Amino acid sequence: MREIDKNQPAIWQQLSKETLAEYKIFSVARCELKNPSNNKSGDFYIIDCNDWVQVIAETSDDRIVMVNQYRFGSRKLSLELPGGMVEHGENVIEAAQRELEEETGFCGKSAGIIATLYPNPAIQTNILNVVLIKNCTKQKDTHFDEFEDLTTSLMTKQNLKKAVTSGEISHCITIAAIAKYIL
Repeated sequence: MREIDKNQPAIWQQLSKETLAEYKIFSVARCELKNPSNNKSGDFYIIDCNDWVQVIAETSDDRIVMVNQYRFGSRKLSLELPGGMVEHGENVIEAAQRELEEETGFCGKSAGIIATLYPNPAIQTNILNVVLIKNCTKQKDTHFDEFEDLTTSLMTKQNLKKAVTSGEISHCITIAAIAKYIL
């Protein structure tokens, strides 16, 4: 642990917030913020979106459930952990169990949050919760969202590490979740 520096940067004060655009899964806002230590203020743009979950789903034989899907931003297939948005009124564990079941058909016996991270604190307001679900087995059919098209695979922890170091897994949120899990 590092020592606390008494000369930490200031926590900026929000003077105003205006929503500029609203979309299905996020909104964009302009916030006027002021630094109380020097009274400088300016406009900053943030993305408001629901919190997310990433699921580390362990099977009883110690393999991890993975999904492969096309990502519209990168225009490539992406090997990653199951996950998605936490719906309004839903708790994190329920969201993780729902996303795992919908995307893979797997269900588990115990679940707990192993990490709470900020995907991009420079411009996003949401939190990423990494949830470990143990003793997962394939129990149900998948139920993809309208534009989801996924395949499911199982990886040993050793192959998971190799996939990260080789670049086969390149989704930074999945890599962060795996790092928290392994460390």
